[in-house]
Amino acid sequence: MSSLTNRYGSPKRRLTKRTRATLIVVGLAALVLGALYLTFASTSGMDYKDNSFEVHSATSATATVDISKDASATIVCDVRALNESYAIVGWKTLVLGPTEGRGMTTTRVVVDLRTEALSTTAGIESCRLAKDS
Repeated sequence: MSSLTNRYGSPKRRLTKRTRATLIVVGLAALVLGALYLTFASTSGMDYKDNSFEVHSATSATATVDISKDASATIVCDVRALNESYAIVGWKTLVLGPTEGRGMTTTRVVVDLRTEALSTTAGIESCRLAKDS
């Protein structure tokens, strides 16, 4: 046996049951805390979704969107119209300021877009909190 120990080294020691249990508990706690952080950190106090759109002509389209935000917040939303190749053919930036009420409020906005070519769809590209002036 001593020749094997000299050649390959001494056998590795296994973790004790207590050390293994501690590592498992710490790992699970880290996973739970990470999941909680991702859940609550990603809620930015706003939500938006496309409701409908209508293409009137090669130079005009309308997007109807629902925007939910904290009543005291000001947000900026970019609305775009796309053609069949997914190229942007119309664009408008909306600024929605504070509204009456408390907590989350939802507003339906009808956005008229001028387009440079026939569009096949229209809707929200993105929304973000406005920077303080």
